[in-house]
Formats: sequence, structure tokens, C-alpha cells
Amino acid sequence: MTQVTIPVSDSILTSLNMRAEEIALSMRKEFALRSFRDGKLTIAQGAAFCGMNIYDFISAASQDGIPIIDYSIEEVDAELALLNAHR
Repeated sequence: MTQVTIPVSDSILTSLNMRAEEIALSMRKEFALRSFRDGKLTIAQGAAFCGMNIYDFISAASQDGIPIIDYSIEEVDAELALLNAHR
């Protein structure tokens, strides 16, 4: 596993009133949510990246206004047609 290190000055930690671990967790969560939103990570990958279970990740995405299912009208119509064909 590759590890990424980002230097953060003590003055930044003081200004944010956060510990380094809290900043790292927050950055991982935000990056995972943005990557999921942009279609670069799946829900499962995003959740694993930031150390959350899938349900908490879905909740975090919803709170940030990130759609979990992002179908176009055409895709919804195609799915419904497929479902109706199997009735």
C-alpha cells in the first residue's frame, strides 16, 4: 500500500483546532466523496478509502447533495422497459 504524506504546519493545526489525524480523516472523506461524485470511485471504493461503511458513506454523500444513483431519463426508461419485459 502506498502512503501519501502532506506537511501541515502547527499554525494551521492551531487555526483549525484539529489534530493531524482529524485533518487526514477529513481530507480522505472529502476526496472520496469528490471522486465518487466525479465517477472515479464506486460507493464501495469511496467508503473503503475513507474508512467508512457503505451506509455511512451513502449518508455522507446524500448530506453533501451527491446523488447515489445518477441516471438520465433515457437510462431510467431503458431500465423500466427491461423490468416490464420480465413481468
